[in-house]
Amino acid sequence: MQYTSMAQSLGLSDLTPYVSTASSGNNVARGGVADVRYGSYKNGFMVQQVAVKSVRLEVYSAANASLIAKVQGKLYRELDIWKTLQAHQPHPNILGLLGIIETSLDGAPGNLIFPSSVSELCQGNLSEYMASIEARSRRVQLLVDTLEGLSHMHKLGVVHGDLKAPNVLVTGEGTAKLCDFGHSRFINTGPSQANTTDSSATFQATTRYMSPELFTEPAARPSYPSDIWAFGCVALEILSKLRPYHVIFSEHRVPAAIIQGRAPSTRPEPPYAAGCLNDSLWAVVKSCWNIDHRSRPTAAILLDRIKVMIQQGTISTTAITPLRPAANIGQERVEWPDKMEDLSESLACYSKEMTSSKSMADVWIYRTHGDLAPTFFQVDERRNFDQVKNEARLRRVVVKVPRLPGGLSTATPEDDQFQQILRIAVKERFDLSHENLVDMIGLNNSYGKYPGIVLEYCPYGDLTHYKRLIVPYEKDNQRYLREISQGLQYLHTLPSTLAHGDLTPDNILVDGQGTLKLSIISFARLAVSLPANTQVAALPDASISARHTDTMLQIYTDLPPYPRLKKEHDVVRAVEDGTFPNDMDSIRDIKELGSHLKTGADSPWIADGTLSHIFRCWDSQARARPTANEILKHLNGLPDEDAARWSPPSNVLDLTGAIQAPGGRSILGWSAGTWRRMYTRRAQGETPDTIKLWWWRGVHLRGFFRRNVEVIVKTAKSDRGEFEDPAQQVYRHEMTLLNQIKHGNVVSVLGFSTDPNHIGSHLKVPALVTEYCSNGRLREYCPANQEAMSEVNRINLIRGIAKALKYIHNDIPEGSIVHGSLSMDSVVVDADGVPKLTNFEFGCQYQHTDNPLRALVLHAPPLASHPTRWDAPELFQDVSDSRAPFPTRYTDLWSLGSLIMFVFSCKIPYAQSELPGAIARLMDGEKPYVESDCPSKVKDLVDSLWEEVPYQRSSVAKILEMIDAL
Repeated sequence: MQYTSMAQSLGLSDLTPYVSTASSGNNVARGGVADVRYGSYKNGFMVQQVAVKSVRLEVYSAANASLIAKVQGKLYRELDIWKTLQAHQPHPNILGLLGIIETSLDGAPGNLIFPSSVSELCQGNLSEYMASIEARSRRVQLLVDTLEGLSHMHKLGVVHGDLKAPNVLVTGEGTAKLCDFGHSRFINTGPSQANTTDSSATFQATTRYMSPELFTEPAARPSYPSDIWAFGCVALEILSKLRPYHVIFSEHRVPAAIIQGRAPSTRPEPPYAAGCLNDSLWAVVKSCWNIDHRSRPTAAILLDRIKVMIQQGTISTTAITPLRPAANIGQERVEWPDKMEDLSESLACYSKEMTSSKSMADVWIYRTHGDLAPTFFQVDERRNFDQVKNEARLRRVVVKVPRLPGGLSTATPEDDQFQQILRIAVKERFDLSHENLVDMIGLNNSYGKYPGIVLEYCPYGDLTHYKRLIVPYEKDNQRYLREISQGLQYLHTLPSTLAHGDLTPDNILVDGQGTLKLSIISFARLAVSLPANTQVAALPDASISARHTDTMLQIYTDLPPYPRLKKEHDVVRAVEDGTFPNDMDSIRDIKELGSHLKTGADSPWIADGTLSHIFRCWDSQARARPTANEILKHLNGLPDEDAARWSPPSNVLDLTGAIQAPGGRSILGWSAGTWRRMYTRRAQGETPDTIKLWWWRGVHLRGFFRRNVEVIVKTAKSDRGEFEDPAQQVYRHEMTLLNQIKHGNVVSVLGFSTDPNHIGSHLKVPALVTEYCSNGRLREYCPANQEAMSEVNRINLIRGIAKALKYIHNDIPEGSIVHGSLSMDSVVVDADGVPKLTNFEFGCQYQHTDNPLRALVLHAPPLASHPTRWDAPELFQDVSDSRAPFPTRYTDLWSLGSLIMFVFSCKIPYAQSELPGAIARLMDGEKPYVESDCPSKVKDLVDSLWEEVPYQRSSVAKILEMIDAL
């Protein structure tokens, strides 16, 4: 279908002459099947910033007519639905479609043009907006906005089909708008057919929002009730920032929980519960998750219920969650968190040593017997941390015990108000998990009336001690400020915002890798918040000094607050008078005031705006003070003195400057996974880092006398760009595995590139360069050659794949490598028809052993893959274990069976079902292919790979023998 006829039939404006788009890689957002670029729309005398969305053709060579027709059909359907949603006038809660422009796609015939949608540009999506301070007062309005948009769609007979937080955009004014109608359909249309364009990452993005009937009904058809289930999940995120099924980390384990009828969440508690989340509002959310889809309310009914609640004052649209939930210590007794263990018995065999005794707390360090090392590191050991991280001295814990001077008024334990407020604070904080917060581990009830709080041990002690051990650099001060701000930002953006309340260098600890962590519980702060009649001898100023108000400046100067004042009452008076803790005079006289650091007016932190941000923190008007997020934005905008710090193996070439992309980057494929770093014991509420990997075709320029060769360039992107570490780990892992592999049926690693044009984002992670195979993936190769391929050709294909598996499983000296994600997309075919394994980002390496079930892991994959129809059933089992399992040679063998069948039949596993149904059938014990799909020649072979008991599956060596006998 030509572009002009499509534009005319839809009645859309042709904006091609008026819209210009940014081609910079930094301005491109990539989704599952489309790219979104920023554009400028010249409308008369006005220029409007817009978003331009274009689909991708991910092909290694020219696209065939079938693929082009399929892409055009999906485009037409999405634009038709989008146009329908604003047929009479734009709806305020539907993303506005302004028109279309003509674009050409890589891989499509040169004379064929495709429409790209032009829409209004929003500030960000709902997930991003919920991290802002502004969202705290707009939670109920966001619910209303989302329901207004959904109700409008349903009234027009349109099902959204992919409602989730990333598909709800938010304008600069805080208005929510539904977007992304690629999965939408008119309610009276028939079901789509399963096809080979399914993607594990697309499924991952929506699994947690899917209703049970999408997995259990024969044809997975999004419906009004499935949209309502998904809205309940969106409402959960708005009201708590918790993702659906937040107690389950592994995407493979989520489908089983949904099929079993488990709700996406129980009612959130502080600090995750927003202040407006009362019984009435939670009942509305719960009604969306009725197992019987016929009993779920409609969008219109939900909207009416919430509006009535607003009118009656049951909930308030502007209610702001208080900085800390009020401690109703006069009401019923508060218990310790159920998940918080009493560790007193297990710690009884440890030796202990008091390291600090202050007015409000004794701090003890518990160590194993034989651990005679100093209490804290005495030298900088960051470079050697990998060598010392398993030493006994790093298996310590800290126990912090309340020590109240003068005691409390006589009271029974049930009436002990300090005990109650301590339990409330611990209950709020126990589930917190962030890399810049000290981990709360459990209780130690051996100390009598007030138990000790068991905390993570930080080997460098507090920040003051740590700074004495290292050579001071400007970049270190920036890092300290960034890590403190990241911890504060996490606390401040919780639905029930937590203020730290006692931020001093003593309460900033440093772990073994030099990462700063905020102590998250202050007994002094709790004590001074009690009613005055509960304390006998402790005065507020005795526990919390008025001096501690300028930790940021202290990092840069080592000057204490109010360095010229010696008496505490003078400091209190200065605070009351609005005198800054320090000023430029203090910085000029830094040496005379006792600091060993040198600074001056030309110091970078003074000239680059950091000092002005510090001074703003002391503004008498609270609203004028910068937020932690604003400080982070400032720091992220400073020049980065560190280049890409990465040391690849010495035998891998640095191809920076030698790789080009003629005609622009042509995306050939992509994958996505969840960073396993988030799998901490209590990181249930965190949205995980999703790492997306893209590979595209480039050219290696090898000089005047050598032929240029085509290559594959693989780049990474994190959903949370400020975290570079996940993407770094992924590349190091894949490079480590590929560098060990030398086999004709595995793609060769050629080198890496640190060219910013290849990296394609602000993440300083090298791009991986591998060989290019011109016949592309099995996904395209087998259907395109189905008629031409002889039986011998097919046997040669599966033999090559099996040889590669045998090699990586058995023949690599350093250890057995498991591929981890075998599918039609992880095998490419070169110009000679030779199949080659590629994409080892989910691979895992084990120690060689006679018993693979007991093999030790040598290189664990940093990424957890997302569910696909190619996966082995054991990956979906054991819902009680919330962690994503590592792939094994047995999961590879199951997937090999499906690959063999795909080569012979050109059908995907569970071809009769959409992906949710395929997962359900897989979990129910069905084989990936029906018997009629299996050629008799390979039936016994594939059946031996689909044994229910993993270790009973045939080895690759046995499979090769069977192939040779065909």
